[in-house]
Amino acid sequence: MGIALGLLSALLWGVGGVTGGLAARRLGGLRAVAYSMLFSVLVAVPLAVATGMPGRIDPRAILWLLLVAATGIGGLMLLYTALRMGKISTLVPISGTYGGFGAIIAILAGEPTSPLAFVGLALAVMGAVLATRGDVSTPGVEYPHQTRAALLAGGAAVAWGVQLWAGGEIQDDVGASWVVAFMRVLGVLAISVPILMSGPLVRDRRALGFAAITGVGEVFGFTLFLIASEYGVAQASVLTGQYGTVAALIGVLILKERLQRVQYVGLALIVVAVVFLALPG
Repeated sequence: MGIALGLLSALLWGVGGVTGGLAARRLGGLRAVAYSMLFSVLVAVPLAVATGMPGRIDPRAILWLLLVAATGIGGLMLLYTALRMGKISTLVPISGTYGGFGAIIAILAGEPTSPLAFVGLALAVMGAVLATRGDVSTPGVEYPHQTRAALLAGGAAVAWGVQLWAGGEIQDDVGASWVVAFMRVLGVLAISVPILMSGPLVRDRRALGFAAITGVGEVFGFTLFLIASEYGVAQASVLTGQYGTVAALIGVLILKERLQRVQYVGLALIVVAVVFLALPG
């Protein structure tokens, strides 16, 4: 059951990464985040309420929650901006190396880190470099800013690495579902509301559909990860960490994005890196 839930979580996150990129290409990065946040809060808040009242809320907890929200939203904005100018099949896997940056932060914070984490981080860096090399194309589409897009995706990985660490520091006190709900509510207040008030509503039904799938997929993907982690955190981390692989496969098989051999090698290294970063000890 844990394996099935973990794979389903990776599938939801991978699909969400692809649809988020498609929404960003039609709406722009900021608007894509705004609308996906709006749809996700409709799911996240009821789920949080269903789990009961949040745990301890004090000034310290609020600061941690603000850090989680800022890095989570910032990572989404960076990735969606990147996906407007680069390939989904390479950029989403790069953003999925956030576990390596979480390991760096853990080291700086004085937490013990296994040698496997260092190996995983090195593989992630090499994979990210190889995944952006070469002149690649999608029929009818050009990507002249792939390197810049890769840097933005790497920035998203850094932001989410901070979010991963901060969320781990506070979720036991507040509750994981409430951490997610807080980030989504803050995202709506800080981004969605100003965007909705600053201009006409988006009438592109396809773009709104992409944003809705993204927002709902992110929330349910995280929920399934939490359930899967009851069967083993390491196993769940390995499985859900493959969301970048799911997005890459969708990009190649469905969106017809063409990659060179060196890029396939880079993607393979990223997959191995995610596994190493999730292994215990």
